Amino acid sequence: MEYVNLGVPNDDTDTSQTVTSKNEGIVSRIVDAIAGCMTPIIPALTAAGMIKVVLALCTTFKWVSQTSSTYQVINFAADAMYYFLPFFIAASAAKVFRVNQSLALLIAGVFLHPNFVKMVLAKAPILFFGIPVFKYDYSYSVIPIILMVWIMSYITKFAKKVSPDVIRLILEPTLIIIISVPLALLIVGPIGGILGTWLAEAIKFLSAHLGFVIVGLLAAAFPYIVMTGMHHALTPIGLNAVATGGDTLIFVSQVCSNVAQGGAALAVAVRSRQKNMKQLGSATGISALMGITEPALYGVTLKLKRPLVAATIAAGIGGLVGGLLQVTLYIPQNCLLALPAFIGGHKPMLNFAFGVIMILVSFILSFVLTLVMGFEGDGKHKVALAENTTQVNESSRSDVEQVAVHTPTTVYAPISGKVLSLSEVPDKTFADKTMGDGIAINPIEGKVYAPDDGKIVSIMSTKHGLMFQTKDGVQLLIHIGMDTVNLKGKYFTSYIKTGDSVKKGDLLVEFDQDAIEKAGYNLITPIIILNSKDYNEIKPTSKAKVVVGDELLNLE
Repeated sequence: MEYVNLGVPNDDTDTSQTVTSKNEGIVSRIVDAIAGCMTPIIPALTAAGMIKVVLALCTTFKWVSQTSSTYQVINFAADAMYYFLPFFIAASAAKVFRVNQSLALLIAGVFLHPNFVKMVLAKAPILFFGIPVFKYDYSYSVIPIILMVWIMSYITKFAKKVSPDVIRLILEPTLIIIISVPLALLIVGPIGGILGTWLAEAIKFLSAHLGFVIVGLLAAAFPYIVMTGMHHALTPIGLNAVATGGDTLIFVSQVCSNVAQGGAALAVAVRSRQKNMKQLGSATGISALMGITEPALYGVTLKLKRPLVAATIAAGIGGLVGGLLQVTLYIPQNCLLALPAFIGGHKPMLNFAFGVIMILVSFILSFVLTLVMGFEGDGKHKVALAENTTQVNESSRSDVEQVAVHTPTTVYAPISGKVLSLSEVPDKTFADKTMGDGIAINPIEGKVYAPDDGKIVSIMSTKHGLMFQTKDGVQLLIHIGMDTVNLKGKYFTSYIKTGDSVKKGDLLVEFDQDAIEKAGYNLITPIIILNSKDYNEIKPTSKAKVVVGDELLNLE
């Protein structure tokens, strides 16, 4: 049996492929990688966040006591998602970076093992073969496990290369873990903790020298600090400030950041034409306003990018307003429930009024900026896509050759380029497999060829997408780029029309790749099996790159 069948990639798999466009910078690719890892766990994040919102309301209005066992059970049930976040992320990151999922989960288990947690809390130093291990709590963290799984992709390639075929089944996973565990505990994992310590000291220094400006800077930076897990290092500073007269920095910045995230998510719900995104934006926006920002951050703003920029700008300006007005929190809070926490000091109602102004600036500015800036996926292509999909499923059904029994078959690559999973596509419709299972290709050539003998079911008027049925009855959607419907056919040349019969390898569509990318469009091309339900299993190629005619998907 080939070891690849157990989930370990082949030698030619470029395990780090999370790029979205060859012209995108490293920052954009990092953001895409993080979003790709977070997208599959959004439902759990959203559910946990909403439960926490309900609990917060229940305790605020004294409906449930925080000391009751009922509250404790519901609270830890919701908190489990956040506490064990490294496990959830390990599972999705393994797919993004093409690492064996069970091995990635094992590393998450190392980070969160109860014995390690006890060692972290104990006073005695932790030594690994005499080397000191940095004490850090990995619960709730995001970046350490993503970074570690990414590194494991390269360790996997090395282990596969040096493992003889005879004993590879045993030796390869063993080598991966033997190398990964020390790296995780000694180098990769502690990065967040060490940077968090440095950040806390830097903020103390900057607070003493920059005055109110540091509130705006910290508010703008908070989402990114949360992603690294470094925000835990700031909590003691805020608590100490509250205990000694009131916090004017840490929790104040958090309030601005969280409210801005909520404003951006709610704006997405208003502007988006996707029903799922409307629901997600609404739910996560409310959650963020109540202090639980992870669902909004990972499920909406980070994924769509521009809303994150809007929230960052708004939080920064809101923080500047709060710093300038010397807004003070007398109770540690980070959300709309902070309103009563503003009442205190020599002029309690004036501080309360200033706190309300700060929150309104953060929320309204974030909401408006998101509406103005827009985001990828809010354009007309969703409507066009839906209309064309309906055409395939209904009006065009009579033109499609029906195949009663779908036997195992292969779908071949219609485009040359880098292979991506659908979870890496920056469009929820495709990433969530709403239209069907499949794969995506980041093209290296502006030509689309017939993947097999078959029939053109539909060619969109804007020429950026087509629907094709193979001789074996596989119904394919080939969608060239993201939001390219807005080009209205510019830079596209079609050599086909609806109803044409074509042979494998025939040139179907040509597009000017450079011109489209210079116009600011992402050319990732999803290839969707519209009749996915007709097959028991759809297996993607293990290759990182394909050329036209290569095996792309095996349907069984």
